[in-house]
Amino acid sequence: MSEACLYEWLKEKLNQLAYRYPERLRVAVRAVTADGREILEAVLGSTRSEYHVLIQASIHGREYMNTLLAVQQLEDALKYYHGLTERVCFHVLPMTNPDGVVISRQGIGGIRHAGLRKELEQCYLNDLCAGKADKDRGEYWKRWKANARGVDLNRNFDSGWRSFQGASMPSADHYKGPYPGSEPEVEAILSVAEEYPLACTLSYHSSGNVIYWDYGCGGELLERERKLARLAGRVTGYEQVSSIQDAQDAAGCSDYFVLERGIPSVTIENGAGECPLSMEEYPAIWSANRFLWPALARFFAG
Repeated sequence: MSEACLYEWLKEKLNQLAYRYPERLRVAVRAVTADGREILEAVLGSTRSEYHVLIQASIHGREYMNTLLAVQQLEDALKYYHGLTERVCFHVLPMTNPDGVVISRQGIGGIRHAGLRKELEQCYLNDLCAGKADKDRGEYWKRWKANARGVDLNRNFDSGWRSFQGASMPSADHYKGPYPGSEPEVEAILSVAEEYPLACTLSYHSSGNVIYWDYGCGGELLERERKLARLAGRVTGYEQVSSIQDAQDAAGCSDYFVLERGIPSVTIENGAGECPLSMEEYPAIWSANRFLWPALARFFAG
């Protein structure tokens, strides 16, 4: 596909799948971004199911290969695993940060609103002055992680947000936003948890080919988290790494769900290279993750 059309491809693909499998798949709009793009939720299975699993991908703009993974997993489940959703409902946000993806793929020329483009240009100048960018604007936009307001969405959750010290102003990465949950992309994720009793969450990131878990909880919740991480590790072959021991940044999606909501969560870092990943890595990523959703369904429903 061309540089310009990943978001439009996603919308068309999800609508096609919903039309083809109307009894098993529903597509909903969870929120709308600052630049007017819909954050889509693919609901696989019945919302009356006993177990609900939230999977979100591409919360960082440059990590958009995970959108391709989530859509292929969705299509694979619809084609081949008819019993997958008898007791488990999957809530999938394949592209949590569509504005960020557009910036990474097209630069700020892909942003529709002139005011946002002006703010993004200021982000570049600020990062240049701070030594976080060089004079190659194309490379800067290519490696963009934040949304169109310069907020790093995986630092915008209300878990360790106040103590987290990142960028002091909108930036390509690590600016946590004016307050926790300030961004519609984060609100889209939180709204799923408000509506359904989640059994677990998975966050797809890149890269490292590792699974982060152990966000600082204890007791029975830690054991549930450990079992989820081990399951994901067995399926993918990725190493399981303690987020606490690896000193990962706070205020992330998995931190929030574990520490504030008591929901087992893992972060799966797909790929080995620098982001955006080369398409040459995709076959290995797909091979590692192909059977993860069926394994999750069996894990919860038996």
